[in-house]
Amino acid sequence: MRTFLGISIPDGVKEQLTSICYGLPDVKWVAEENFHITLVFLGEQNFEDVDRISEFCSKISISDFDLELHSVSFFGKQKSPSILFAGVERNPALIQLQKALDSGLRKRGFSPERQDYHPHVTIGRFKNARAEKISIYLEEFSNFSSSRFSVSEFHIYSSKSSADGPIYTIEESFSLFPSYKNYGKTL
Repeated sequence: MRTFLGISIPDGVKEQLTSICYGLPDVKWVAEENFHITLVFLGEQNFEDVDRISEFCSKISISDFDLELHSVSFFGKQKSPSILFAGVERNPALIQLQKALDSGLRKRGFSPERQDYHPHVTIGRFKNARAEKISIYLEEFSNFSSSRFSVSEFHIYSSKSSADGPIYTIEESFSLFPSYKNYGKTL
């Protein structure tokens, strides 16, 4: 099963992202239910390995934290962009979680995809992009900012290909520890 670890996006923030998914005819927009923040991409894994990943993830002890999405950009070159995304604010707790997962899985013999970690939410994939339309779009949404949202868990996702694009399914969830910022609040 094609596997990755990630953070789900709350419905209200998904709606905010969906509201900026227009205006570029050469983009295949990501379905709202597939919005997420990837932490570690693991690729094809058998069920035994997914069980080992799950066992490791259940031992992660990091406090929950808040995030916000801001601005839009793309991966790839100006003349041949590949992915359109909403940026994720840099947050020390997010980086700590990502590094703990990545290094811990490497120590257990897994080979996560090796890239500099650039947290983002993919909102579209380019087919044949036109530079002038992309520039107009990026300028229009340069001030995009989502509501702040709390991250209190992360997930093992599976990814299956379909004619309409990949379908992501949460296979298992792992809670983060409540931080002191939430003590004394009525839940």
